[in-house]
Amino acid sequence: MYGFKFLFMKNKMCNRICGLTLTGIVIPFLMQAQVAQWNFNNTQVGTNSTNATTSNAVLGSAITLGAYNAGTVYYGEGGWPAGAIDPNAYLQFSVTPTAAYSLTVSSMLLSIRRSTTGVSGSGPNNWALRSSVDGFAADISNGSLSTSVVAIPVTFNASFANLSATVTFRLYGYNATVSSGGGLNRFVFDNLSISGSTVLPVVFDSFKASANNNGADLTWKLGGEGDVSFMQVERSSNGIDFETITQVKKGQQSTTDTYIYSDKIDHAAGTYSYRVGLVSFDGKIIYSPVQQISFNAPVSFTLETINSGAGNDIRFRISAEQAGVFQFNLYDMNGVKLGVKQINLSTGTQVLNMDNARNKSGIYILTAEHAGQQRVTKVAVL
Repeated sequence: MYGFKFLFMKNKMCNRICGLTLTGIVIPFLMQAQVAQWNFNNTQVGTNSTNATTSNAVLGSAITLGAYNAGTVYYGEGGWPAGAIDPNAYLQFSVTPTAAYSLTVSSMLLSIRRSTTGVSGSGPNNWALRSSVDGFAADISNGSLSTSVVAIPVTFNASFANLSATVTFRLYGYNATVSSGGGLNRFVFDNLSISGSTVLPVVFDSFKASANNNGADLTWKLGGEGDVSFMQVERSSNGIDFETITQVKKGQQSTTDTYIYSDKIDHAAGTYSYRVGLVSFDGKIIYSPVQQISFNAPVSFTLETINSGAGNDIRFRISAEQAGVFQFNLYDMNGVKLGVKQINLSTGTQVLNMDNARNKSGIYILTAEHAGQQRVTKVAVL
C-alpha cells in the first residue's frame, strides 16, 4: 500500500520545477512524517528531522551556473545536454537515517517543467530520476517536460525499504533545446520535501539455547519498532551448514516479543549450533548470534527380568556400559510401589534380586534408573 503527499503550487511568475515529494511505504502502526525538506529560499541547505539528516542540494559539474530567482527558487542554467543523459548534469539531494534507524521510501511527486523563456520555451525536454541504490545505473522513472507544470508521481520498489545508510537521488535533465528570442537553458527548482518512515529496525535483545533430555530449548527476545515477515530457526551439526527446522511469524507465539522453541529430537553425541534469522518482507535476513550446545553420548544399559517360580523373590539381569548408582523400583499392576533397591554397580552383566518378601503369583512392573535414563519391564511370579 502506498501513500502520497501532494503539494499545492504557488502562483509564481517564474521558470521553475515545483514541489518534489517522497512518501514512505505505509508500515502498519507507523505514522508517516516529513524527514527532509529543501525550500530554496536563498539557501540550498536542507531541513533535518528527528531521525534523519539532509545534504545540501547541489548541481552536477556539467551545469554552468546555479542561481536564485527572487530568493524563492533555485535554478541550474547551461550544461543540460542536447542529446542523451550527461552523467554530470543533474540536481543531487541526499537523506541519511540516524545511526541504528532505517528509512523506508516508496513514492515521489515531481512538479516540473522546462523554462518558459524564448519564443517556445527552452531547457531540457526530458527528465529522469536515478539513485545511489544501484550506483545511478538505471532510471527509477523518466518522462517528458513541457512549459506547463506537470505533477508526476513516481513509485519505488522494495529496494528503497529499510535503508540504513545514505540514499542519494539525482534528477537529470536532457534532450535540451534553446528557443530563439532570449531562451535560457534552465532547470528551476522550488520546494523539495521527503516524507516517509524512520524507525528502529527489529533486532535481537537476547538469544539463549540450553540442553534438555529431549533436545534443545531456545529462547529469544526482539526489540525495535519495525516489522519482519517471519523468523526461521536454524540448526547445524558442524557449525557451518545450517538447516531451517521451523518458521515462526512475529507475534505468533507472544505479544511481548519473547519467543520459545524446543527442538525435541534425540541428539547424537557432539556439538550443535543454533541461530534465528529475521526475514524481512523483501527477503533480507538478519541473524542472531550463534549459540552452541554439546550433548554427551547417552549412557546405555539393558534390563531383563527372570520369571520366578511360585513364591520366589523377583530376580533380574542388568548389563551396564558405565559404572555408577542404579535404582530399581517394583510396582504391582495398580501402580503401588512394593520395593526400592539402590546399588553401586560396576560395568558388565549381573544378576540381582529385589530383596523383598516373597510375592504372590501375578505380573509386576520393574523399573531401572541411571544417569537420567529409565528402563521398564514386566516380571511374572508363577
